[in-house]
Amino acid sequence: MKKAVSLILCLCLITAFAPGALGLKTRAKTLTVDASWSVLLPESPTEYESYAAGLLSDSLSEAFGTPVETTASPRGNYIALGAAAGVDVSGVAENGYRIKAIDGNIHIAGAGNRGLQAGVCRFLEEYFGRKVYTADITVIPETDGAAVPADADVTYEPFFEYADTDWLSPCDADYSLANGLTGGTYRRLSYEMGGSVDYIGGFCHTMGGLCETAKYAESHPEYLALHDGERTTDQPCLTNPDVLEIATKNVMKILEEKHDPDAPLQIVSVTQNDNSSFCECENCKAFEAAHGGAHSATVLNFANQIADTVKAAGYDNVAIDTFAYLYSQSAPEGIVPRDNVIVRLCSIFCCSSHPFDSLICNEDFMRDLENWSKLSDRLYIWDYATNYSHTCCVYPDFGVLQRNIQILYEHNVKGVYVEGNYYVRSCDTEFAELRAYMISKCLQDPYCDISKEVDGFLDAYYGPGGKFMRKIINLYTLHAGSYDGHMVIYYGSWACMRPISSATAELIDGYWAAAKCLAETDDQLANINRSELSWRWYKSCGGKCEFSFFSPKRGDENEKLYHDLLDAGVTVLNEAWQGDIREIDPDVIRYCVPDRWQVGAENDPTVQKMIKYNKLAEKFPPLFGFFAFFQCLNVS
Repeated sequence: MKKAVSLILCLCLITAFAPGALGLKTRAKTLTVDASWSVLLPESPTEYESYAAGLLSDSLSEAFGTPVETTASPRGNYIALGAAAGVDVSGVAENGYRIKAIDGNIHIAGAGNRGLQAGVCRFLEEYFGRKVYTADITVIPETDGAAVPADADVTYEPFFEYADTDWLSPCDADYSLANGLTGGTYRRLSYEMGGSVDYIGGFCHTMGGLCETAKYAESHPEYLALHDGERTTDQPCLTNPDVLEIATKNVMKILEEKHDPDAPLQIVSVTQNDNSSFCECENCKAFEAAHGGAHSATVLNFANQIADTVKAAGYDNVAIDTFAYLYSQSAPEGIVPRDNVIVRLCSIFCCSSHPFDSLICNEDFMRDLENWSKLSDRLYIWDYATNYSHTCCVYPDFGVLQRNIQILYEHNVKGVYVEGNYYVRSCDTEFAELRAYMISKCLQDPYCDISKEVDGFLDAYYGPGGKFMRKIINLYTLHAGSYDGHMVIYYGSWACMRPISSATAELIDGYWAAAKCLAETDDQLANINRSELSWRWYKSCGGKCEFSFFSPKRGDENEKLYHDLLDAGVTVLNEAWQGDIREIDPDVIRYCVPDRWQVGAENDPTVQKMIKYNKLAEKFPPLFGFFAFFQCLNVS
């Protein structure tokens, strides 16, 4: 009993002398940012600061439903930007930022040209849920106020100095700023937005132009690569000193015309042409033999010598970019890139259904990645995320996108370009916007919660049916890869997923139908229908559901798919497309799988046989099924 009384007395004393009882204010654990707050700028703001303030005040005004003031003289709580924030970012990497709560207010400062704007985007996303999912879909929930920890101190440094992809929305500047894309090839960020990292003078495959191989083909054949015993304009001879002089002169001319001394980084591409006709002259062979037998030795040495001239001329913010691609993919021995040389390693031969570090495939790429990362402090990657032969079909690489980018970061890669469907405006089916968003968010933070990001995107883009789109994507990912589980960027449509049973195909059909039933807007329904085109393409190539090889209506469904593609604005079906899609022979459309749809395909003897037999077999469904199934095997 005495112990109980003592405990009660102690509690009473503690309560009596608590800070509130003494008239003292307890320190809040969170700050509530509401419409009473203002955005604080310095008296004479820079263009960067003014842009960041406009983005912040406009977004907060939308969230609160009432204007938020921008001022240099606050009367209450504020969010201070740039110089007004007074936050030290001297130790923060280029284009990084710091968000810090100080004495009940919030301070945001950035490093480099773009850090402040990125910090504002992060603040809005982190605490107000602002998401820029596409160029046309920005979500910022309405609210009376958002809670920010009173001791908040967030520092971010970019994972990559260069982050880029193409698709559709990444070509938009506002989308790119919000989602961390920095390249200038597919969009240009304005000066006040922080600018872009630009390739000047060409993005890739520039050797032919720089070395003027076509110009000297007759007068100086020794300037051309000697390949299979013949001189060819496909590539230059990279050990010929005159070729080096010509290329260096052209690089310096590009810099004289396009160099921006205020840009944090500009890149000049000195990259091999898109073929494998490397030079086999005695000098090139000897140089490569002396450096481990790697063809990359002559390529890298050529880029190094140009980079030396560029550096000697005082272009300190310029880097020379060259490829480790096709024949030059393996790293050389006894030669390293200059500090102003970027080596861009390409993953063109990789399996897309397994991550780069898979033990059952991609070993060659991982070996090259590890070797180059030991040689180069400025290693870039050119990755791929599309089926370039049959772009309208499903390409289920969703399961590797994040892990691959993590692997690159963990191997000291400084820049990443994920090439997608760069011709998407002419061939927009499948999940272009989703994949672009996933890639962008992973480049911004390879360790983000990508599952959460995907769910948010699906809800915003497809509406309430997004949960069924998630089920579809999960099933695609589960079946990724051909019979052997592997998949590359030029596979036939039927080979990109392991055989799907009729029951699973019908289940997926049901998910598509459910998603469409739940669409609340015309845009949501249009997005679902557009993405479903890729599933219908796959079903036609595999003879599933309404496209069954044993159905006499299969030809009708093929024609419907074709016309729906036209209505969706599709004018090309793959990267190498030539001609007008409207010129495809009607019999090819009706009687061949979509992977055979090409202008002039009716002149192919194999296609002629398919049309002939399928016309006959259409009247007899069992025969139709036999010949159509043979057709499927012939293209997979």
